[in-house]
Amino acid sequence: MYDNSYLRVMTYNIRHGKGMDGKTSLRRIADQITKARADVVALQGVDRFLPRSGFKDQLNWLAKQLGMYFCFSPSVNLLIVQYGNAILSRYPIISKDIQYIGGSKERRSILTARLQIGEEIVSVLNTHLGVHTKERLKQIPILLDALTKLRKPAIIAGDFNMEMDDPLMERLNSHWQKIVLQNKLPTAQNGGEVDHIFVNMPTEHVSARIQSSVASDHYPVIAELRWRVDNPK
Repeated sequence: MYDNSYLRVMTYNIRHGKGMDGKTSLRRIADQITKARADVVALQGVDRFLPRSGFKDQLNWLAKQLGMYFCFSPSVNLLIVQYGNAILSRYPIISKDIQYIGGSKERRSILTARLQIGEEIVSVLNTHLGVHTKERLKQIPILLDALTKLRKPAIIAGDFNMEMDDPLMERLNSHWQKIVLQNKLPTAQNGGEVDHIFVNMPTEHVSARIQSSVASDHYPVIAELRWRVDNPK
C-alpha cells in the first residue's frame, strides 16, 4: 500500500540578515521562516560571531527562537568566527555530513543532513555554489558525485548562482525533479532565479513560490511537496 508524506521546504540565502534597506536584522529572517511555516530550512550566508553581525551566533539564535533542530557547515572557519550553510528542521537530525568543494573568493561547502520524519529517513542537501563560472565548473562535478550517494527520498536546496538554462545545470536537471515556481520570478535582488529546490522521489501536488521580503538580497523560496512511500506489508 502507499502512504502520503508531506513536507514544506524553504531555501533562503539570508546574507547574514542584511536586508535590501542596508539594515541587519535576524528577527526579520526568523519572521520569514515563521510566516512560511517551513518544516525544513536550508540557509546560506549564516554568520557565527562575526563583527558585521554583532558577534552573534546567528544559527543558535534562530534555532532557539524557532524551536528547531539545526546543523551547520562552516565554509569559512577562523577559530570561532564562522560563515556558511545551515539546516533548520522541525524533525530530529540523526546525522550530518560536510564536504568542501573549493572556491576562488571563498571556500564553499555541501551540507547533508539525515532527518527522521516518522518512520522515514529523508536526506536534505544544502549548498551555495560560487559566483563565477570557473568556480562552478569545478564544484558541479563534486556536487553531482555527492548526489549519486543519496538514497531516496532526498531533497537538494540552495543558492546555485545559476538559472536553470545554464549548461552546468543540465546534468542535475536530468536526474532530479526541479520544483518549479508558480510564477517565473527572480529569487535574488537584481538577479535571476538562482535559488532552487530539487527532489529525487515521485511526488504529488508539488508547488513552489517566492515569499516577498526585504530581509535579505535573496527571497525565501518555499516548496510544498507530497510524495508516495511504498510500505510493503
